[in-house]
Order: sequence, then structure tokens, then C-alpha cells
Amino acid sequence: MLIEAGAFVDHANNKGVSALTATAFNGDDDVVELLLAKGADPNYVDRTGKSAIVYAAAKGFSETVRLLLEAGVDVDARYGNDLTVLMWAAGHANDVPVGDGVASVKVLIEFGATVDLQDNRGRTALMVAASLGHAEATATLLRAGASTDIRDRDGKTARDLAAAEDVLAVLAASGR
Repeated sequence: MLIEAGAFVDHANNKGVSALTATAFNGDDDVVELLLAKGADPNYVDRTGKSAIVYAAAKGFSETVRLLLEAGVDVDARYGNDLTVLMWAAGHANDVPVGDGVASVKVLIEFGATVDLQDNRGRTALMVAASLGHAEATATLLRAGASTDIRDRDGKTARDLAAAEDVLAVLAASGR
């Protein structure tokens, strides 16, 4: 109704959050589709250096991630601290159901995400997943060809950063 009345779809609040960003954060795919259809910018970045796809990926909203990629978001775009969307998905929030977090990782890989890009600390998506105890995301990244040999700026590999036994087991089983 607001859009039909002439509301500007890319208006941001005083914190720089747009309607699309807020909607992606909540995983409301119907409203994401509506906003995109009405011209919302899928690449808009808020004041924290994040875009709608970053929030959707971190919260495990894989269909929202897919919609934003289909709308033209660069799968390997960099956000604050040189983090990619794949890194955000691999390090999904702890309250995200494991299957949802992994589904977002899979969508990003399906769209051609480069699995071994490094952030400003030299960490890859695999390192992020391993360090946060996300065993299934770790396994998914390994199946996609993620390297276990890359070292961050402190000289640590994904194995060095992994603390959870299930993640260590996944890394060991990879044979790499």
C-alpha cells in the first residue's frame, strides 16, 4: 500500500537500514520479491558496511540469498573487513538451524562463490566455519574444493582454528 502511494523503496532509516535490508534480515521472501520488483537496490549497503544478502546469509535464509543473487548481487562482493557473503553464511549465527546455514552455503556455491577468498585477517569461509564449530558447513565447503592449506595472517589453518571435535573429524576425514 505504501509503495502504491509513492513511497521510495530505497528509503533508509536513521541507522541506514533500508526496507530491503530489514526484510532480508527477517527472511520474508514475498516482501523481498515485491521490493525488488518495485526497484529496490539489491546492492544497497547500510552504515555498518553490510547489504541485505549479508543479513540473509548470516541468518540462514537461503531463498532470500537466492533472490538477491538472481537480482544481480555479486556472489563474491566484499563487505566490511573484506568478508564475502560465503564467509557470513559459513559463520551463520548460532541460533540458525544447521540445515538452514548449510543451505545458504550451498546456494552461494551453486551461484559460483569463490570458496578460498580471504578476508582482511587472511581467513577463508572454511576457516570461519571451522573456528565457529560449524561441522556441516565445513564439510560442504570441503566438498566444494576449499583448501585446508591456506594460512591466515597469524599463520593458522582451518585445522588450527577448529576447536570442536566434530569439525576436527570432518577436516581429518577430508584427507587434505
